[in-house]
Amino acid sequence: MWVSSVAGTGMDTTEGGKFPKWIVPVIGYGIAALSLIWVFSHFPFAELGRHLRTMDWWWIGVAVGVEIGVYFIDAWRWMVLLRPVGAPSFGCCLQAVFVGLFANDVLPARAGEVIRCFLLSFKTEVPISLALTSDFIQRIMDGMWIVAIYAVVTWQISTHVAVNRVMWFFGGVVVFIALVLLWVLFHRQHAHGVFSKTKLGMKFVHLFDEIHRLGNWRELGTAMAISGLYWAAQIFAVWSIARADSFYFGGAEMAFLLVVKTVGTLIPNAPANVGAYQATTVYALERLFTEPADAKILAQIMFGFLTLPLVLGGAIAITFAGFNLNDLHRHAHEAHNTQKLKRAKRGSA
Repeated sequence: MWVSSVAGTGMDTTEGGKFPKWIVPVIGYGIAALSLIWVFSHFPFAELGRHLRTMDWWWIGVAVGVEIGVYFIDAWRWMVLLRPVGAPSFGCCLQAVFVGLFANDVLPARAGEVIRCFLLSFKTEVPISLALTSDFIQRIMDGMWIVAIYAVVTWQISTHVAVNRVMWFFGGVVVFIALVLLWVLFHRQHAHGVFSKTKLGMKFVHLFDEIHRLGNWRELGTAMAISGLYWAAQIFAVWSIARADSFYFGGAEMAFLLVVKTVGTLIPNAPANVGAYQATTVYALERLFTEPADAKILAQIMFGFLTLPLVLGGAIAITFAGFNLNDLHRHAHEAHNTQKLKRAKRGSA
């Protein structure tokens, strides 16, 4: 989530291809390595075994089931958002979501964000540009919910000054982008006039056209409401994992953990956010007054039970997609480059 599609496919990000393609993977794997070194320093492996033997596996089953259900909700939201421009079926959206999850779990820098958009476009009549734009809108919706959730939980639990500073910055960026999107929806012609005056602004004009095509208020409102369910389910899944290991946190505390983990893994990362996932989870748990050893154990348990089942689900989706992952990655790369070329031609016209 939240990583640009350009970074996700490892494509050049400057004119002439001067930006080295290896930069993003190196950053991601570097973050993962440093995070894992920190998490596994003085890791209580013997205690991890005891926790696994004494866990309540009924709650583990609930957590895994809810976490898988989260992405059924994600597919539903995507289908609703795209209804004004092609009405893709729920099945196509669901397959694309799980293939994207699988790609995110085996490729660096969230390449699955672009791959899932390509697959949906290939399977339906939705253009790749609209699929990418709809994905971007979903991430803004997620950002707004993250800000709202954090604002609510801070009334119930004390947070850390460093977390507050990051969230002020994150919330400011999200609110700014959301206001720009609303302005574009209400004042399309004015937005065109303002941004078409500069070369840089021309790159956004096509994006504004795409946003306007998706700007049906009924669908946007419904998708925003579904996003609330999407985040509530994730909070419940995290709470269930903690409950299975006899950590009796409240809903507000698990919402705080989810927010910190989500915002902390926004930057380009290793596959499945490995390393950064555990480090941000440990950091959040320690802010909730969990002993460091227990925090490291619970972080590993959460990562294992909330990530590995999605890899299996994604692998199943891949088998029905008609492509292998390398084909999908290559086709997504080509589709994205073609889209960039079309925008460049329109901008120079």
